[in-house]
Amino acid sequence: MRPAVATFAYAEPRMRMKSWFAIVAFNAVLAASMQGLAPAQPRLTDRNDYDYNGRAPLTAFCPNSIYCYRVLVPMALELVPADPELRWRAFQLLAHTATGAVVAVATAPIASPYVASTLLQASYAFSFTAYDPYTPDPLVFLISALVLYLWIEDRALTIAAMAAVGVFAKETVALVVSAPAIAVVFFWNDRNSRWRWILPALLAWSVLLGFHWYMDSHAGWGISRNAAASFGTGSWLAIWWKNNPSLAHKALMIFAPFGWGWVFAALGYRHAPRAFKQLAAGAVLPMLALIYVQTPERALGNAFFIVIPLAAVFLARVPATAAWAAAITNALVTARIGLSSDLLPSSSVLLVPATAAAAWAFWAGTRRTR
Repeated sequence: MRPAVATFAYAEPRMRMKSWFAIVAFNAVLAASMQGLAPAQPRLTDRNDYDYNGRAPLTAFCPNSIYCYRVLVPMALELVPADPELRWRAFQLLAHTATGAVVAVATAPIASPYVASTLLQASYAFSFTAYDPYTPDPLVFLISALVLYLWIEDRALTIAAMAAVGVFAKETVALVVSAPAIAVVFFWNDRNSRWRWILPALLAWSVLLGFHWYMDSHAGWGISRNAAASFGTGSWLAIWWKNNPSLAHKALMIFAPFGWGWVFAALGYRHAPRAFKQLAAGAVLPMLALIYVQTPERALGNAFFIVIPLAAVFLARVPATAAWAAAITNALVTARIGLSSDLLPSSSVLLVPATAAAAWAFWAGTRRTR
């Protein structure tokens, strides 16, 4: 028997259509603002590798290592009759708008969807993708947001169908859909329906590994030339650690994805509905695995689908003025780091008001608790 939403200790009131439109419009403005603040072109980008997939998908002896397997977005964009530059940027803008709206709607019953949207659109991963839009990451972000929403709505089979296709965008999708599976195995009491939530992870990994095996065996592909494939020597994590010898710089990079949002989320965890707590716990291992094979700041940015709602829960418990001050100033810090934009003050300057606003929010939250 399918458990009701009440199993998740979370009941979402149906939003009016005008509320949906307002949330979508708000996220569109924020996403467009990030794109407008970004430099005209990134200094380093993987665009050539992804464009190759669009022009010559699934051809033998693909020369681009791990990027060869990420065919979904380049192939889809190649079908759009528009300038390639416009296609990439429109894809990034639309995907970020949709992702922000989905997370905001999932958060709306327990916290401000607009605070959540502000924290999300300016987070490091989203602002970095506005800086370098030539990547499938925006689709991965949208899938992650839908995992959050569909977990709350108890739609496991929909996630399974989405995951089977999404792994062709990027391998990260298999890790993201593993979060609900881990959550139900270790943190859910309803043993009879666990299989529904384990299925998406099993399907995603089966399709992903099967695709890699087939193309490696029959088309001469391989990932051996990519640093992430050096699993025995620390993968990208070891390279990142070596290239950032300063502990202070390492700490800044870990801080960068969400800034003070990390602390907001930690404080909001105890007040969040059980569904959010379970999914957050289930996401820990997949995010740690992602850190191992990707630069930690970009890997941790993928945790937005649990960090942002939990941070918004904490800010919902402090006065609105303090909450907005903390959200906006923190957003400026993370956006500045992700965008590398000279249109914003340096992150060291922005960190001063962000820290002051965060301290105000912590103080206000402590007073309310007492």
